[in-house]
Amino acid sequence: TSGDATAVIGWSGDMFILASENEGKFDFAIPESGGTISGDNLMIPSTASPAGKANGEKLINYYFDPAVAAEVAAYVNYVCPVKGAQAEMEKIAPELATSEYIFPTEKTASRLKVFRSLTPDEETKWAEAFQKAQGN
Repeated sequence: TSGDATAVIGWSGDMFILASENEGKFDFAIPESGGTISGDNLMIPSTASPAGKANGEKLINYYFDPAVAAEVAAYVNYVCPVKGAQAEMEKIAPELATSEYIFPTEKTASRLKVFRSLTPDEETKWAEAFQKAQGN
């Protein structure tokens, strides 16, 4: 209730924005014990028309172009999985090209795990524990 936060659950990109808007008062770190990594999915519905499927594939290929991926990563500050994007980032935002939170080193990547889906019972227990931790 003091207004001070010493630890939060947050996404790396959000924390970078928060830090840049608050004179560096915030930082993001992956614990030595490890952290989770998430991802977004690009999907084309199985019911898409042939033209819709072709357009969807073009859009996906567009986002996987290293220059485009670098622009997206520079905007969102999340891990970028596209090979060649780090070299493109050097051209547009050199300070981000060395960020291990956008382009993890092997050591950093080895500490990241994909968060598995929770069972309905686990989801309920997690939500209750989270609410309790928030003081609700």
